[in-house]
Amino acid sequence: MNGLSILDLFLFTVGLIAAFIVSGNNNATSLGVLFATNAARRRNSYIINTVAMFLGASVGSVTMYDSVYSIVQGPQDYVEASVFSVLFSSVFSFYYLNKIGVPSSLSQMLYPSLAVLVLVSHGEILFNWFKFWFTVGSWIISPLVAIVASLLMYKTMKSRIKGESRLSRQMKIYRYLIMTSSAFTSFVVGANAVGIIISAGLTAAPLLLVVLAYSVSASIGIFFSKKTAITVGFRLTKLGYVGASSSIIGSNVVNQVFTLFGIPISITQTILGGIIGLSLRAMTRDVAKQIRQVAKGWLISPLLSIIISLAAYGIVKSVLGI
Repeated sequence: MNGLSILDLFLFTVGLIAAFIVSGNNNATSLGVLFATNAARRRNSYIINTVAMFLGASVGSVTMYDSVYSIVQGPQDYVEASVFSVLFSSVFSFYYLNKIGVPSSLSQMLYPSLAVLVLVSHGEILFNWFKFWFTVGSWIISPLVAIVASLLMYKTMKSRIKGESRLSRQMKIYRYLIMTSSAFTSFVVGANAVGIIISAGLTAAPLLLVVLAYSVSASIGIFFSKKTAITVGFRLTKLGYVGASSSIIGSNVVNQVFTLFGIPISITQTILGGIIGLSLRAMTRDVAKQIRQVAKGWLISPLLSIIISLAAYGIVKSVLGI
């Protein structure tokens, strides 16, 4: 780990914590659907999601390795100090905002914070501005595409279910859809959201160590999302089994396409886009509330993370004397 410097150790540790927290929060959707529908036993639900999460983080995240690692350039101390500061601030903000009910995204806090640090660094670090603005554009496009994808998925699934006359056969299809959508969500969270964290960790530690350690941490994080999972699960199943599965699979198809191209996106916002898409079949007060919450997250989360990252960067530079 580059001589086990104190900054390396801190950055690596923050990454471990980030993988744990982000996994537990973002996986609540997939685990919650299994809980609410009883499509699988609790033990099997955890096994399904843990395996999918580990595979997503360890294998599916390969396209995300450059999402942070190559976007900032400069002297190693400055690069590590900046990445540590934004990762720390993003994780703190992510945990706090989701705790108070404001949906937020790690990428929507990390990248703006990193951009601001570059602007105030007086040339100490360089930044790939093209990749930054391309990523920002994906945050706008992905939820909109997810709305369309979830509606198309719903139409396809609905016609397929109607074609089955036997109730027992319909229930098997429901169960298969729910389990597939749950596992797919965990895989995508591991590949994209945890993949971003893995990329940040690569500035401090070797690839094999970071991938293995962060994948295990993300898998363990699933077991601490039970309370959130139950709440989210019952809320989702109000859409109906086909509606819930359609919103999750449709939005995660979008997530996976972006992941394959190595584009950091907001898993939370895209999945909410899919849920809102299915909810738009009947514009209720709950749908309006979801849209307001998404807008609130867009405004608050980057600002909070930027403020904390600036403070953290100043402290780190002062302590290290750089």
